[in-house]
Amino acid sequence: PNSIKNIRGISRKMIKEYIFHLKKLLYVIVFGSLVWFISFTLFPENQIIKISIGDRSPTTFEAPKYIEIIDEDKTEVNKEIAIKSVSPIYSIDNDLNNSAINGITDMFLTVIEARTDEKLITSEDKIVEEEESEPEVEVVDNSKIKQIANITESILFSTISTSTVEVLVEISNYDANNKTSYLSQLESETKKQADEILSGGINNESLNQLRQTLVSSPPYLDLSSELYVLIPENRIRSAVAELIAENLLANERLEEELWEEQKAKIAESVDPVIVKYFEGDLVISEGEKISPVQYKALDRFGYLSGESRTIQTAAIPIIFSIFILIYFLFWRFKDSIWFNDKEFLLLLTLILIASLFLRGTSYFSQSFEIDYLKYAVPISFVGVISATLLNLRATLVLSLSSALLALAGGGNIGLVALGGVLAVLPSVFISEDVDRRLLRGRIIYISLTQPLVAFGVYFFLREDFQLIEILVSALLGGLFANLAAFSIINYIESIFGLTTNFRLSELADRNHPGLRYLEENALGTFNHSLVVGTLADRAAHKIGANSQLARAMAYFHDLGKTENPTMYIENQFGSMNPHENLSPKESTEIIRSHVTDGIKLAKKFKIPEIVYRGILEHHGDGVLRYFYEMEKSVNPYVEKNEFRHLGNKPTTKETTILMFADSLEGACRARFLNEDADEGKIKEVVDEIFNEKISDDQLDQSPITFEDLSLIKESFQKSLEGLYHQRVMYPDITEDAEELEEE
Repeated sequence: PNSIKNIRGISRKMIKEYIFHLKKLLYVIVFGSLVWFISFTLFPENQIIKISIGDRSPTTFEAPKYIEIIDEDKTEVNKEIAIKSVSPIYSIDNDLNNSAINGITDMFLTVIEARTDEKLITSEDKIVEEEESEPEVEVVDNSKIKQIANITESILFSTISTSTVEVLVEISNYDANNKTSYLSQLESETKKQADEILSGGINNESLNQLRQTLVSSPPYLDLSSELYVLIPENRIRSAVAELIAENLLANERLEEELWEEQKAKIAESVDPVIVKYFEGDLVISEGEKISPVQYKALDRFGYLSGESRTIQTAAIPIIFSIFILIYFLFWRFKDSIWFNDKEFLLLLTLILIASLFLRGTSYFSQSFEIDYLKYAVPISFVGVISATLLNLRATLVLSLSSALLALAGGGNIGLVALGGVLAVLPSVFISEDVDRRLLRGRIIYISLTQPLVAFGVYFFLREDFQLIEILVSALLGGLFANLAAFSIINYIESIFGLTTNFRLSELADRNHPGLRYLEENALGTFNHSLVVGTLADRAAHKIGANSQLARAMAYFHDLGKTENPTMYIENQFGSMNPHENLSPKESTEIIRSHVTDGIKLAKKFKIPEIVYRGILEHHGDGVLRYFYEMEKSVNPYVEKNEFRHLGNKPTTKETTILMFADSLEGACRARFLNEDADEGKIKEVVDEIFNEKISDDQLDQSPITFEDLSLIKESFQKSLEGLYHQRVMYPDITEDAEELEEE
């Protein structure tokens, strides 16, 4: 029997799972069909792919109106010609100039150093221990022959003629013997002549020719005439020319960036080649190959239509791929939207709206030839609603879907980028935790950011639009979309039966009819609920749960006590306890009925199910221990289940927090009524309540973790310490004070 029962249970579970998946598949198929049908019914395609450039024209076409077409091929040819006419731009490399001058300096220094040699002085009596001492050297004047030999051995003079070396040596020796400075004058003049030549710029092609010209026609020098008495002028000029030629370098550097900039300016200045078609002009004859200009003209005239596959047909696989992808993504990740039909239908509806926006933008931009209209696409409308009413994962899926739908609706790469980015942009500024006041401010931020996104797409595509057109279109489109989303978000929430932070904020308002009813009929319970709300709000915020939901649950969790308010201790101020005249079982039935009564009242006040779940789960199925122990003292065989609450065990973090907060508030109020509270006593109560709930298996179905429990206890401890803080005892009023009051 047990095996059969298990098999039946498994079968029912499998059937239920199949029905669940079939329902989701039905949703995606229906919405996929709607997206395809509505998008192309409202916005029929105005261009159908048929012929291409290079094909033979199927018929003769004439111009129905006057248009101008830019012949891009001929324009490009003209630009190439203009670009080739731009000469390369060179700059002189001063580092190379300095290198050449330094080479001349080194050569003259070599000539001076060749005058003498250093000779090491050695002694036969030198002691071995003094080997580390400084050796003695003797400077020896070299003969002319020796100087010439030393200079020609230098790598600097490896290609210099002996005649030039002899000239330099003669001048050097004359300076040394007569205390003159002719060699320095010659060096300065050589550098001056070299600098003048280098300043004019030298490229690789002219370097060798310049060297040959320099050697064959030596420059005239500005030197002392006395030097020419010593050595003939021609020999000195030839020597200087040879030294300069040896050190010349190609010092011109090609300025590619400047050259390219100049070429770009020349290219921009080239006027486009415009082909004009007047009304009635022949565009192309039948059988003639279609050129790019003719293809553009046919496109502008609207002649491209007919036989090949259309955009509408091409969009089918893309659209249905999107919806099948959504099905598998949410099934794979087990997102909360997957298990909530209302949220899943809202997501599909937003995708349908996104498709209409994207297809409509593509349609109107082509129909009215306003290509920059795509930057005004109001796609952030669906992004704001998704980020506020759903979650980040849903918004990311919506962003991907928008990009693909833009591709399916016309294939414009700019619209694809804008559809993907602008749909997810609101999630940067808002989330499902946002309230109305914060959303109002963030709407402005989102709207101001959209022109920046538009500029990024515009800059990437390098489109030929005015920047002001792009920015104004994006700003106006974004403002319209975002303000529209802000205006109708409450209606969408109501239509789909969702409970967002907007709704939770309204429920937590003290003027809510349900809270007013609780305050008027059970004031003690009302005050208890406010304290529980504070405890639950802080603890939920501590662990990252929905703090507004936890507060709203707390405010309404004891709504059912209004049916019999005096049966609860917090409402018995100044009156006897009616439970003294009832049996434990009778008292139990009354106490636990506040759960069922509370759910009835919650439905009456139109409180969302997600909120009145707190009524059902705030006690779990815990034992009413006070009455259970009373009955047990009389009847030892009493069944514990007869004294359990009628609720369910907590299934969310928020209801788990509510269960602990409710029990803690009551326990602390009872204990600290007659004794002072302190940190240690509060901790004892917290530990006691937590241990009791855990040992009674009340957390079996809760997603709470041990880390969460630790943070919740810490939050409760601080909140209760603030609630039961010590106060200063005021002194009695003295007679003087009383007399003063009478006066």
